[in-house]
Order: sequence, then structure tokens, then C-alpha cells
Amino acid sequence: MDAGKVNNFVTIALVLWIGVNVFMKLMPSIATQLPLPVYEFFYSITLNTEPSPPTETFSQDVEPDS
Repeated sequence: MDAGKVNNFVTIALVLWIGVNVFMKLMPSIATQLPLPVYEFFYSITLNTEPSPPTETFSQDVEPDS
């Protein structure tokens, strides 16, 4: 791979990452209307300053019917 192509790829990736950060921080009301997988991906690549909420887990125990 040519150094110019690598430079272009890194530049485009950096610009997109900055754009997603600005979008998620300054326009959260619009960002929350995105489909959930897109929103979760964007949130995962942003600069998260808050701790992520714990995910809810369900027990696998099956209770017998009474």
C-alpha cells in the first residue's frame, strides 16, 4: 500500500470519528432517533466520559409452575 493511500485513509477515519463525536455530543436528541445498532456503534466509538450503565442480565433458572 502506498503512503499516500494510508494517509488518506487515516485522514478520512479521523474526520469521520470527529464528526460522530460532535454529532453525539451536540445533537443527542437527533442521535437517539437513529436505529439502535447505529446509535450503539456511534456511542461505542465516541469519547465516553460517563461510565456505561450495567447491562441487565436475567437468570437462567427455571421455576416450576405451582
